[in-house]
Amino acid sequence: MDKGKSIAALFAPNNVVLVGASDRNWAPRVFHNLQRFGYAGEIYLVNPNRSELWGRRCYASLADLPAAPDHLALFVPADQSLDILEDGAARGARSATFFAAGFGEGGDAKGLARAKRLKNILDRTGIAAIGPNCMGLAVGRAKFSTIPDEHHAPLKPGPVAAITQSGMLVQTVGRGLNDAGLPLAYLLSAGNQTGLTIADYVSHLADDDDLRVIVCYIEAVRDAPDFLAAARKAKANGKTVVVAKIGGSEESRAAALAHTGSLAGSLDVFDAFARDAGIVRVDSLEDIVMAAEYLSRSQRPKGKRVGLMTNSGALRSLTSETAPHFGISFPPFSEETAARLKELHPEAEVSNPYDFKRTLPSDLYIKLIETVHADPNCDMVLLTEELPREAGIERKVSNFRAIEKWLAEGHAREKPLAVFSPITLNENHYMQQLREELPHIPWLHDISKTFRTLARLPDASGNGSAGASEIPANRRALIDKWRAHARTLDKPVALNEVDSKSILAAYGVASPAEIIVKTSEEAAAAAEKLGFPVVIKAVSAEIAHKSDAGLVKLGIADATQARNAADEMTSTCARLGVRLEGILVAQQVKGGIEMVAGIHRDPEMGPVVMAGLGGVWLELFKDVAFAPPWLDRDAALEAIATTRAATLLAGYRGAPAADAAALADVMVSLGALSREFGDIMESVDVNPLLVREKGKGAVALDGLVVLRPPAANA
Repeated sequence: MDKGKSIAALFAPNNVVLVGASDRNWAPRVFHNLQRFGYAGEIYLVNPNRSELWGRRCYASLADLPAAPDHLALFVPADQSLDILEDGAARGARSATFFAAGFGEGGDAKGLARAKRLKNILDRTGIAAIGPNCMGLAVGRAKFSTIPDEHHAPLKPGPVAAITQSGMLVQTVGRGLNDAGLPLAYLLSAGNQTGLTIADYVSHLADDDDLRVIVCYIEAVRDAPDFLAAARKAKANGKTVVVAKIGGSEESRAAALAHTGSLAGSLDVFDAFARDAGIVRVDSLEDIVMAAEYLSRSQRPKGKRVGLMTNSGALRSLTSETAPHFGISFPPFSEETAARLKELHPEAEVSNPYDFKRTLPSDLYIKLIETVHADPNCDMVLLTEELPREAGIERKVSNFRAIEKWLAEGHAREKPLAVFSPITLNENHYMQQLREELPHIPWLHDISKTFRTLARLPDASGNGSAGASEIPANRRALIDKWRAHARTLDKPVALNEVDSKSILAAYGVASPAEIIVKTSEEAAAAAEKLGFPVVIKAVSAEIAHKSDAGLVKLGIADATQARNAADEMTSTCARLGVRLEGILVAQQVKGGIEMVAGIHRDPEMGPVVMAGLGGVWLELFKDVAFAPPWLDRDAALEAIATTRAATLLAGYRGAPAADAAALADVMVSLGALSREFGDIMESVDVNPLLVREKGKGAVALDGLVVLRPPAANA
């Protein structure tokens, strides 16, 4: 199925058939909206129990229609909808709005079987269906809507599209954007996405020249690679995808499973992939509106350094106190900027934020804005202003029009400018009219909301997923060996430490000098060969956390202690009923910071590389960062910098700096391991990873690799 043509048919149907039309369902709302919006195609009503509805003929079946059906709006129960969908496709229908629920949203067997049948119909017929379990769609260019909301505002071509996974929230988001003065070009309730997905819609909308921003509310990402590719396509075409997504807590992930039939993943993991794809992830529906307001009128800033201009000393203080909580800084102006500001406006104290004391004449105001805008230390300019509520405040209105003219001339093309009011105000008719005259000015509201929004806007996108690369022969043989082993599995299985570290070593992750032995005498001899002190560990794939089970002994100082530790390992494994595969004698490495690095398989986004504070602190502090598996060293260093552990690595309270570059290289190596092992890699845990003094590298003191069956027999 050509999804591009499929969505095009969905977005611009030749006619609309309301199947199951009745006064007792949503059909009259959809019917009246189509008339109110001026939809040019025919609207047919189908109900075998009615001959007339709303002053027009009602047909008994699709077979009785005077023309082939094109879009089916299905106001009938789930099983009946499936039968009608098949009949409609056979009669030429190209698209449908599938309102009915009951397609496995809660995981019930009957619903899942129904969803499977629906998927089969859609794949076989090529019909483009939005839903099921949705609230329809609206397209401004086609003056077409199946959204059953009597307060639904007409859409028209413009800069904003909105997609929600939730049915109810499509109306909420639509009204919020309209109330903010942002007429929508598209409004979609994606529902269960059995046929077309949010990724398909974003990819299609990325080709609309009028759009600047595509906002989405998402509970669970169904097809992460396609969704990320669609976001990158949108970015390449000059558009930004903004996402409000749940997944920040165990409770929200459980709710998503019950609501959508999908398992929502970790929000931290989603953020790592979103940043890489150029997606702006926000926290709330209000933040969606704020981000859309900004992005529909301006471009993303390159960073979080703001040149702020105000005429209030109190706002100067409030903003200075609030901004750092969101990572926003007000850097000192350059000497050249400071001198120019003093020359232009001697009565104002020069600092950032810059308080120019009073409402200024437009020509002076623009000169001051131009001066701050040119400062190399600032990534954007932010003005504090309020719209007047009535005519008569001419100087302020004149200033707004001067700013609009300056922006329309393209002066802020490389460095954006926005205006914000310190508090959210309900706009009256005069304010709304004035805003319509100022289309290039982004208007933000509330100090905290403004800085929270601006903090998410800088573009941190990477280069996308890594392409295929040649796998070295030694690693190819290793992968083939473990893939053969994975084919024998029926569930994820952990490898022992020796096998795990052999895989890590092939990818350049170093370990201390180690010798595996069978007996206590061999352990003593190995310890003497390595040199004391040593560490002695049990080797068993059946114990993931050996130290918790007493199967790790540190600081072994002589041969007698080595023998005793090895004997203790043997007896402890026997007592625990686990198979002892050997005894590992390892050089004890001291000096450095205990970190963790690994690979985690997120249920939504797939394999992700992680790193952070390790050892016993991992579960206590959960100070970790995530990155996609195609990361390079720069991306790894950026991820590390987001952790609190970065302060330790940089050298805390006089301690020497640690080898953060070596930690970054381990992350890159784990990314390569994840990509090359592919579907058989469940997870990797390198903990502790001892990051030594700068220039001395990092060593894996322990390692755990978990393999899974290949996708074909998982």
